[in-house]
Amino acid sequence: MISQFFILSPQRGDILIFRELRHDTPRDAPDLLLDRLKTWQKDNGTEQDPPPIFNVDGVNFLFTNEQGLYFVCTTKFNVSPFMIYELLGRIATLIKDFCGILSEESLRLNSSLVYELLDEIIDYGYVQTTSTDQLKSYVYEDPIPVKRENIIINSLAKLKAPGTNLGSSSNRPITHSRDERSSEVFIDMIERLVASFAPNGMTAQAEIDGSIQIKSYLQGNPEIRLALNSNIVFGRDKDMSSDKYGIMFDDYKFHDSVDPSDFDEHKRMIIYPPEGETTIMNYRISGDISLPFRVFPTILHVPRCPNRMDVTIKIRADIPEDRFANKCTLTVPLPRITQSVSKENMDGSDNQSFQYDDQIKNAIWTVNNLRGGTAQLIKIKITGATSFSAAADLEVGPIILEFDIPNYTCSNIQIRRLKVYEKNKSIPPQRWIRYFTISESYVCRV
Repeated sequence: MISQFFILSPQRGDILIFRELRHDTPRDAPDLLLDRLKTWQKDNGTEQDPPPIFNVDGVNFLFTNEQGLYFVCTTKFNVSPFMIYELLGRIATLIKDFCGILSEESLRLNSSLVYELLDEIIDYGYVQTTSTDQLKSYVYEDPIPVKRENIIINSLAKLKAPGTNLGSSSNRPITHSRDERSSEVFIDMIERLVASFAPNGMTAQAEIDGSIQIKSYLQGNPEIRLALNSNIVFGRDKDMSSDKYGIMFDDYKFHDSVDPSDFDEHKRMIIYPPEGETTIMNYRISGDISLPFRVFPTILHVPRCPNRMDVTIKIRADIPEDRFANKCTLTVPLPRITQSVSKENMDGSDNQSFQYDDQIKNAIWTVNNLRGGTAQLIKIKITGATSFSAAADLEVGPIILEFDIPNYTCSNIQIRRLKVYEKNKSIPPQRWIRYFTISESYVCRV
């Protein structure tokens, strides 16, 4: 049972949405959570994320960060955390479906719509439904669109393949009148990478957490048939190799709106998508994965200067030459006795930026538009307050790499066919397909 639900803006601490459900918890719960978060950041620093669950005076706070906003539930009962986090994610998706975009400005403009939506989703702390199709019949408030120039598109929405012009169609609310709506369907294939490797480039661990997401503006929930690569193999056997057998799925699952009866044999699925955004398939791949980037760090001590150390870092893009990463950010932890830091670009490139955070002793190197088949090199010159010992070398790293690559998947999975069977439609629906690769945890040991 949920006692309260509210949405906070962590930048200014504003309460954007607040709904009291059971009247058994203090009304100043948002202020209590903000105070606890400020205390956590003061004690542990801003580089660490706070735990997703707090208990303050017998009240459990469960929250998640969605598009830079805190979605929070409070309760005094022993509820399932997994159920709460699934609910928070669904509420965020529903707000995006009905308002068109999830942002602070959109919530301020459509607060009455969001409250009407919450009243249908939760009744006296109990979840009633999170189905977009069912809620459409009970929510009558019209959304107020956010002006295009004021929309702050999230990092994923910025990733679109060169040569496409998606405009603002994918940010349109589902409750538009039928006269204004065009028949469109958007398919996003997103792969999140978890990888760690040694300084020489050898892979220690690699895993892909993939998903296929659909956002449908089709009328009447028509049948959609989607086909993937024919060389997909299910399960993993120690005698198999990906070079011989193709792309190997460790495990996978489908949404309830998918009929996968023909998937094992022909890699085809039949979809009856509900309106709004839905993840129709999740899959996981591990083992022999072609990683998009390799990082090669080297530590050198300056002769006759015991308090000087140079860290040279080379990043190599092992993706096709016609692909590029919008932005690659490398975070390098440095020894605690570091006093000053300077950098030297080894290749003379001007698409780089560098900064040093003296409070947490982190060097941050950013490379923009890193194209496949190229490499970038930087030398970080470190001066210590005292002499660097062998133990100081162990304080360098691990190097964390963050990136996003549009129009590319590491697994080489492609949507080879997408057909919409829409009845009584003289004009065929528009179909948009996008591919993204994003770093989830990409670490190089030094």
